[in-house]
Amino acid sequence: MGEKKLQVKTLDAQFSQVIERWNLLRHPFYQGWLAGTLTRDELRDYAAQYARVVAAIPAWLESTASQNPGHKENLSAHAREESEHVELWRTFSDALGLSRSELAQTPPNAATAELLRYCTSAVESGNGAAVVWALEAQSPAVSAEKLSGLAAHYDMDAQSGAQYFALHAELDKDHESQLRSFIVAQGSAKTSDAVTAAEATSSKLWDLLTSVQA
Repeated sequence: MGEKKLQVKTLDAQFSQVIERWNLLRHPFYQGWLAGTLTRDELRDYAAQYARVVAAIPAWLESTASQNPGHKENLSAHAREESEHVELWRTFSDALGLSRSELAQTPPNAATAELLRYCTSAVESGNGAAVVWALEAQSPAVSAEKLSGLAAHYDMDAQSGAQYFALHAELDKDHESQLRSFIVAQGSAKTSDAVTAAEATSSKLWDLLTSVQA
């Protein structure tokens, strides 16, 4: 087996283990979302906290693009797409009854602040692709289930408040594949760091979800 094929196989196995350890659909917050047992206050709290992450992702991608001139075009295009999705998150928050001023003024809680701190540090140290990969790898499956839960229990669908999730249920399939390919292209010396960053990001995202469940 060639060195690159071995690296791909190793990275795939390690990333799969990260997803298995931090399978977001097993988190009680998302299970409550799917069952319709979350209150709107819990959903509003989640929307206000995760809005900070949605807003940060484009900057993390742009930083990664600047660090990697040979991949700048693709990473910057990804960043531009995510910038456009910030407004879709605001639309979701609107549908929950969370005003634009409340969304902007709600401070990050301790778990959100720690996720933002870690991810920013990891991006600065050259692991931005792994950070964003961890935030997007489970997004297709999670977004599809969120969309289903919103339609069944919270009177929202892809035309009325849940556009963000309808889009990410499909788009992040491509984003995940692109980021994984980029990490492979960085070489085997970066694989261990990438897996560490993906693991830490996933665990801190899990903590954010815990923090918004009453």
